[in-house]
Amino acid sequence: MSLSYRTGQDAREGGLDITISLTPEEATAVGSVEPLADWFDTALWALAVLRSGRVDRTDGHALTAADLYTVINDLDHRLLPRLEGIRDAAVRRHAELGGSYGELALAMDTSRSTAQYRRDALTAKDPSFWETWATGQQD
Repeated sequence: MSLSYRTGQDAREGGLDITISLTPEEATAVGSVEPLADWFDTALWALAVLRSGRVDRTDGHALTAADLYTVINDLDHRLLPRLEGIRDAAVRRHAELGGSYGELALAMDTSRSTAQYRRDALTAKDPSFWETWATGQQD
């Protein structure tokens, strides 16, 4: 995977374009990325809107509660469960591959005891729906 940016006049809208490139094998493994890309876009758009207080993609009106419906739905209902599933699958696989609690703590930027608690709680139960989705066992 590679990541590139275009800014200013080189960007489509004159601001910033972000390109994420996957190898053919990665693209096949991931499958359809359109929904995920849309939700990532919503996250970045929401960050800009929350910081500026203005909805610039349409008419530049002041932010309203109604503008946040899609943000909340895309992030809370759609993106966050999938990200948690990816994280949980990565933590479980890290343990299966012999990763230490210390390494996990470093990756999580937390204490060793917290990393141990989180991993032990995760591995003590069966994978969640979204964890199995992340590993390709669920559509």
